[in-house]
Amino acid sequence: MTSDINSVNTSDELLQAYTALFLFLGGSVSMNPDESGLPHLCDAGLLRNLPVESRNSRFGQASRLLKSPCPFKLECNHTVTQNYGALLSGNSESGAFPAASNWRNSGTTAEEHHRSLNQVYSRYGYNKSGDDGLAPDHLGIELLFANLMIEKYLTEDDYEIREMIRRDLLDFISTEMLSWLPRWAEQVSVKSVTKCYTGISGLIIGGLEDVKEILSRQKLGL
Repeated sequence: MTSDINSVNTSDELLQAYTALFLFLGGSVSMNPDESGLPHLCDAGLLRNLPVESRNSRFGQASRLLKSPCPFKLECNHTVTQNYGALLSGNSESGAFPAASNWRNSGTTAEEHHRSLNQVYSRYGYNKSGDDGLAPDHLGIELLFANLMIEKYLTEDDYEIREMIRRDLLDFISTEMLSWLPRWAEQVSVKSVTKCYTGISGLIIGGLEDVKEILSRQKLGL
């Protein structure tokens, strides 16, 4: 559950804060650590200043992992880079590649799932060009699309269209993302040799659960 930051943040302000966080998290699971800058953020403890607070248990555990600096910075930098290769890089030996088709048990093929996602993306004008050839169900792509939908939701003036976006975003988070991410995060926790990626996976799930709750409460007018 999200916290009322300083008791002045509206639901829309909290959603906007999550867009900043999701951009960072999407890059962390999609990009080589040298490109994303993640090792420096982790080993310096800079992730203690996250753009949003939360009472979600997953989010809280993850943020505590990421708040303390690493005492051996060069070693930590090297270890995070190696950990990315072992877990997320997409080679045949990756232990927790972040694509839904690796974790879903839906009875559909990866190709069918990709076509379905591309139809959803197309409906909202999301163009994957320039995304380094990542599959439509890669976590980095799904986080970027969730961000796009949040932004559309926040900027839409027409009530009926805004409500349609809210429902579609809730469905995307619940039916698509949260249908596989807990299994992925569990594997990351088991196989990660650094607190960095364990923390990142927890922030992703906790953040999505918070956004889901905010959107559900807005339906009730809370």
